[in-house]
This record gives sequence, C-alpha cells and structure tokens, in this order.
Amino acid sequence: MRRLPARWLVPGLLALGLAGCGSVPAPAPTGPSVSPSHDAEAEPSRAPTPTRATPAPTATDDLVVAVPSPTVATTTAPTAGGPPGGSAAPAAGRLTTLVGDTRSAMVWAPLSDPSAVTTEGSVPSARAWSTSKVLVVAAYLDTVVGGDPSRIPSTERGWIRAALTASDGDAVVAVRDRIPGSPGAAITAVLRSIGDTRTSAPDRSQGMMTWTPREQVRFMAALAAGRVVSPEASAYLLAQMQPIAAHRWGLGTIGASSFKGGWLTSETETRQMGIVGGYAVAIITVGVGPAVRQTDGDSAHVHQMDRIADLLARRLG
Repeated sequence: MRRLPARWLVPGLLALGLAGCGSVPAPAPTGPSVSPSHDAEAEPSRAPTPTRATPAPTATDDLVVAVPSPTVATTTAPTAGGPPGGSAAPAAGRLTTLVGDTRSAMVWAPLSDPSAVTTEGSVPSARAWSTSKVLVVAAYLDTVVGGDPSRIPSTERGWIRAALTASDGDAVVAVRDRIPGSPGAAITAVLRSIGDTRTSAPDRSQGMMTWTPREQVRFMAALAAGRVVSPEASAYLLAQMQPIAAHRWGLGTIGASSFKGGWLTSETETRQMGIVGGYAVAIITVGVGPAVRQTDGDSAHVHQMDRIADLLARRLG
C-alpha cells in the first residue's frame, strides 16, 4: 500500500480514496499485480513484504515509497479520556473497565441473539478506514457475480485476498472499479438489506465514512448468519477475513475466527470488527497509546487494541 508523504498528509485526509490502513491509492483501471496463490498469512511479522508488485512511479504518481518495518512512533498520543494531541503517558497495564471512557469502546452481541447488544465505552468519531474494504467486496459479490463466489475470476480473487488479508489499497480500488454504476449505492444496498438504516456509503472515500461499532456488530452477526448478499457470499467473506501475521493484534490475540481492522495515524481511529467464539464484536480506540507503524506505512494503536481485546475476552467469559 502507499503512504502519503508529509506534504500530502493534511489535504490527503480530505481526499482519501479507500483510506485507512490508510493511504490514497492511485486509480488502477486494470488492477494491481497480485498473485491469487500468494500466501499472505505466511509473511513474517518482523519484516513484512508487500502482497503485490509495487508499480513504478510515473509523472503523476509520486506516492510510491518503500514500506518500512513496524516501529513505535515517537509522538505521544493521549491516554483514555484525554484530549487529542495531549502529552499524557501512553496507556499501560490491564484494563478493568471502559465504562465512562470517551476514547475507547467495545461492542458485542451473541450470534444466538444479535439484538442483545452490549456497549462499553464511547468514542468521538468512528470513521471506517479499511474495515470498509469488506463492504466493497460484499458489493462486488452482490452486483458482479450474483452472490456466487465460485464465479469470481482468478484475477479478482487475488485482489480480494490482498484487500482483506494485507489491507491492500490498490487491490480494493481495483475491485471497486468492477462494480457497475454507483459503488456507494451498491454498498448502501448491502447494508440496508441487513437492517442498517444508519450507514450510507459514498462512491469514493469509503474509508472516511462513519460506520459505528454497533452497526459493525450488526454486520458481523449478519455475516455469521449468512445474510450478507447470500449464504455463500457470507461464508466467503468470513473465510477471507484472515489478516496477515503483522496485523493479528487486538482481536487476533483472543482467538477471533475472522476479523478486519482499520487505521491511519496516531491521532485517528484504530478499529477492528470480527467474530470471537459465539459473538459478533467490534473494538475501537481514538488516539490512545503509542502508535505502531504497520506494513502500509500508516500507524495503529496496537497496545491499546490488545488491552481492549483482553478486556473483551474477559467480558465474553
């Protein structure tokens, strides 16, 4: 994935394509070069490599940079309840509750009764970032292959794998470009079909759209019940939501069977949605704790997400 140079950061946040895990991918009408047989899960976490060939820069494409190894950012992020840009020490130790927290939250519901939603904590914003990649693929399955994953061409299958395992930005843009008409309308139609009347997707910049943790729990419960597009499409999406080793923090530390994350900078949301045991879950934090650089060059609040996931596991028993 591509990362914005410093001079692009502020305007880039206003013009993200499918950001979050988060760069601005350049248009890719013919798609990135992704091998469908690539085993992204086998990538070592200490020195991850791209899941696609990096295209050569052109006169209009100066966003290609070397992907750095994950490191802890030197900037200090606010602790839970603190203001953005604060200088409090990074969060540490085991969480005992998120009740009253205004910068971190977790939401869960049993798959046997998805309407029984529990929320602990709250956040000031809930931009989707790369969790929206799952919605793009769902809309593709609905509009292009009629809900039948067996009809996905091998090239698109490789793009989908790269998008949902390594959070590849170019790959998901290529998938989105295959959706006929309005991608936003197609994504919104998928959400409406499972009872989400709150979330609406734009044609571009899906990463910037608001998608609340509660609605993500609704979506994950619908996936588990086979109600997203079709039973076959739902099962396919769950099977593809298997992050590479470098991204298996948070829900990946408590045995999630399927999950997808999203992140961007040390000041923005880091979030995940997934299935843990018999529950649909979503966790999120906004600028809490140290930010760790990811394989795409953007930063995620790994330590805080691990802490929230640990607390969630105890809540779920």
